[in-house]
Amino acid sequence: MEIDAFSKTEIESSLNRIDAILGENIFDIENRKHPLVKSAFIELLICLSDLMHKAEKYASRISFDVDVIKTEKVNDITDVVGYVRDALCHRDSENHYLEPGDKKAPFNIIYGKGSVLTLFGYVQESYYPDDVCFFYGRQKIYLNRHILPAVEEARSKLLPTL
Repeated sequence: MEIDAFSKTEIESSLNRIDAILGENIFDIENRKHPLVKSAFIELLICLSDLMHKAEKYASRISFDVDVIKTEKVNDITDVVGYVRDALCHRDSENHYLEPGDKKAPFNIIYGKGSVLTLFGYVQESYYPDDVCFFYGRQKIYLNRHILPAVEEARSKLLPTL
């Protein structure tokens, strides 16, 4: 399927914004108290979600599933990005909850290996000392193991089509 001019511009814009956000090193541990960390993460996930939808539409789905918490709604990285993006953008989303309609667990971050929250036998936990892990409800997304590879796969699938 041929990409229209508007979609081409959106792809280039999303890639440029992602590169700019990541280039600021806002997600480094020394910036953990920066007031724009969450804002940067929101924009990053909005742009990445757009790229992933366009990759699926114009090339093929980004479907790796390493370290993905699989559920009824989540099977691969495209689903994780959509899940977290929806939680970030919709305060009333069920994606904030550990259990439907019960305890919320929105936007937690772990720098390196460790845990930040334990409720109902569920632990928000990162397994890797060399990564940053973002949590929403029962889902998590790693910067180095999920976000960066998804960006690069989207780039490799979409740039040849522009």
